[in-house]
Amino acid sequence: MNRLLVCLLLCSISLVIGDQHLHANGPFGKRHWTIEMPSPYACNRPAGLLSTAVDQITLNVTAIVYSSNQLINVTWPTTSTSCTDDFIGIYFADTPLSAACDYFDYEFVQKQQSVMSWQMINLRQPLQFRYYSRQNNCSANYSLIGQSTVLQPLNYNEPTHLHLAYSDRVDQMFVSYLTNSSQYIPQCQYGLDPSSLTSHQSGTSTTYKASDMCEERANITGPQNFIHPGYMHTIVLEDLRPSTTYYYRVGTAEHGWSSVYAFMNRPADENEAVNLIAYGDMGLSPVEPGAKSTIDRVTAKVQLSNVTCLIHIGDISYARGIGALWDAFMTQIQPIAARVPYMVSIGNHEYDHVTGGEKDPSGAPGPGGFRPIWGNYGRDSGGECGVPMVRRFHSPSNGNGLFWYSFDVGPIHILMFSAEHDFQQSSLQYNWIEHDLQSVNRTHTPWIIVGSHRPMFTSEMDQPDLAVSAQLQLHLEPLFYKYHVDVNLFAHLHAYERSCPMYQQKCINDGITHVLIGMAGQALDSRPYSPTEWSQYHDQQFGYTTIFANKTYLHLTYYHNSDDNVADQFFLQK
Repeated sequence: MNRLLVCLLLCSISLVIGDQHLHANGPFGKRHWTIEMPSPYACNRPAGLLSTAVDQITLNVTAIVYSSNQLINVTWPTTSTSCTDDFIGIYFADTPLSAACDYFDYEFVQKQQSVMSWQMINLRQPLQFRYYSRQNNCSANYSLIGQSTVLQPLNYNEPTHLHLAYSDRVDQMFVSYLTNSSQYIPQCQYGLDPSSLTSHQSGTSTTYKASDMCEERANITGPQNFIHPGYMHTIVLEDLRPSTTYYYRVGTAEHGWSSVYAFMNRPADENEAVNLIAYGDMGLSPVEPGAKSTIDRVTAKVQLSNVTCLIHIGDISYARGIGALWDAFMTQIQPIAARVPYMVSIGNHEYDHVTGGEKDPSGAPGPGGFRPIWGNYGRDSGGECGVPMVRRFHSPSNGNGLFWYSFDVGPIHILMFSAEHDFQQSSLQYNWIEHDLQSVNRTHTPWIIVGSHRPMFTSEMDQPDLAVSAQLQLHLEPLFYKYHVDVNLFAHLHAYERSCPMYQQKCINDGITHVLIGMAGQALDSRPYSPTEWSQYHDQQFGYTTIFANKTYLHLTYYHNSDDNVADQFFLQK
């Protein structure tokens, strides 16, 4: 207890550490770390720069129409007078030519370079590539020296961002996607044969505005801030058979249909085994350096094996008010999320804010939600305060939306809660957690896994969340132990660590196994570790975990992305 009080005292008087995930804009596959390279000249200044138009060269493109995930090459004549911060950017076609800094993404032009590749995402608007060069021997402002023809979306209402989620009942499934319009009622055609989609269900549509969010850049309209997100469509499929493969497509006859995808519904019988994938802190490739390798490994796993569902425990896209990053992230996870339910929990980079609490979709009291004096809750969402998350993703309705909820999958009961909200004893969330755990039928679901974003335990030294961890231990660890929780998953720190089954930092036979799984994409931690009795394995490598469970046996495996070999694993038995 003395250690807890010391931790609280030290952390309550410490300064809130600034955001360690600084990046410029990179939704089209360009990675920009502001600590490693400059922005285009003066584009990091609040007013940006006005440029002049010279138009000396033509940018040629390999296609004049584009769709999501299409690779387009831009070519141009080499120039011997390029400056080190000359760049090619991608813009809305109606962006003034003088607004050099109003790009969505950019890449610096290297000496003698004449070709550049771009991974496209469907932003539902005409786009254009532009080449800006600094004049007067690279000492002046930018001039536009070349531009491409305007690129049109192949289909402005291409169904994109397909993803699945569990609903309230085992025989239900949320199917979601996005288009540019809500003119027609969204549709899903599905069936047991990919060539005979004989069943049909209609859905609903929603969107959001910049003014729907809480503060900062999320309230500002522009290519590096809020852009219209399109319309998010959701359909609930019902009367699905358990453990059965369904084929489906989404769209409308008027605007076109997606490709046909398949998913297997979850089992209703606790005697059937399940296979889960779990990670946190992935974000967008290549902005987050490990995201691509995680996406590639997990996509292969989903396509080649029978994965029941996936759990992403907070820090989802790291968009932080940059709308195009949500488009890029949802496009990147579609090969996974269109095939298995993609179940998410809230993290600091989706939710944390200081003002605008009346717009907070979680209903938390106060202008900035849960902000105790001992916490290090900042403004890490860029003002989004959870709005883009709750419009895109879905969950069972037995809690408080995406913020806390639970569901059964085979022999496992999974409870997702929010460490960004009040979890102290007698809080609404605490009372809901206790009621949910009390209600679990351990005959039907012998395993309980809980998950939230911030870590309850870590042996990493000097990490800034010690006070939050101490409070999680104080309030929730006794509750989890009382109701015999088996595994506690969390993220936030960009590393992997596993404990022994333990309680109050002592290894015991009937304890809880705590697993840190924040190693899916964001820049890895490099802090040293302190020696502890309970820490069984830790490392700071990119990877993901799988969880296999039947009624009597649970096996969690941690894989490194670098070679897809097993780095750590443990077994539990009933």
